Amino acid sequence: MATIATVSSSPSVPSRTDAVLDYVTKRLISHGHTVTPIVLRDLPAEPLLRGQADDPAIAAAAAVLAAADAVVVTTPVYKAAYSGLLKVFLDLLPQYALKGKTVLPLATGGTPAHVLVIDYALRPVLTSLGAEAIGQGWFVLSSHIRLYDGGGLLLDPAASVPLYGVTEAFLATIEGEQVVEGGAVQAAAVEAVRVRPDDPEAAPLLADLVVEYSTRYGRTTANTQLTEVPASDFQVESGGAFVLLRYGGQTVAGGAIRRYDDETAEVKRMWTSHLHRRQGLGRRVLAELEAAAADLGYRRLYLTTGPRQPEAAGLYLATGFEPQFDTSADPESIGPLPFTKEIPVALKVAS
Repeated sequence: MATIATVSSSPSVPSRTDAVLDYVTKRLISHGHTVTPIVLRDLPAEPLLRGQADDPAIAAAAAVLAAADAVVVTTPVYKAAYSGLLKVFLDLLPQYALKGKTVLPLATGGTPAHVLVIDYALRPVLTSLGAEAIGQGWFVLSSHIRLYDGGGLLLDPAASVPLYGVTEAFLATIEGEQVVEGGAVQAAAVEAVRVRPDDPEAAPLLADLVVEYSTRYGRTTANTQLTEVPASDFQVESGGAFVLLRYGGQTVAGGAIRRYDDETAEVKRMWTSHLHRRQGLGRRVLAELEAAAADLGYRRLYLTTGPRQPEAAGLYLATGFEPQFDTSADPESIGPLPFTKEIPVALKVAS
């Protein structure tokens, strides 16, 4: 596995740029890589501004960069260029400090007018430092980043989907694997399979769920419980089921049910790959889970979703689930949002 250095050049706390970096960092760690952060605002200001590369703190940061196999560089954009904090740090580095390294550049800013900062301001500097490969990178609009108390982050799909894509491409370069492409899914080519929860094909689903929940909620609360349910609950022997959707040899969506009571199955672990969202895969998973619940003799589905998952709540409403809460109230004031749905009883014609 690789050692990856991340460079935060935002002078602010809290920081939307750092929130985006935290999301990317979680994805890197979920792939088993070691991530070492360099936070430029924590470096001593006088040696940094005076170009004193031999200062112990600055030398230590440069050593982290030198030891890394790959680097993620993030910056806020204030005046049509990357931050001054990043500029003074890069100026202190040896001429080929990024030689042989793969670099992912990311930026945030308040207006689309700054969208070319990565390509026209930051990329040339990274190239001059000898970077072996510089990823596509991405510019995230500040309006697409919502921060919550406690470190929670909600990204607009206009930001989360491409950010996921460039991170996947960065990971593929590091790991020497083929880039997984997104795009339209051909519904007829999607295969639904029931597997055991410890099936290796379920691993991407489970890893991505942990990243998603920890990103949106920032810390473990009553609204974010994910791993409190043992995997054994989803086995057929326990009255559960685990469903995956496959497309093009990849796991693209999935979900599970477990016994809630004698007549009710609880839906858990709903997930769709960022690269294939808004294409009906969530509906397909719910239909497969409903069929699995009927096969196991259940008459009702029950689920809860978190208050910072508006897409999930919208999906459940659109697929016939009835909200068991005041839909006019602020979701943050409610906590977990419960839904139920009756499973139609299939009538059998006597022969």
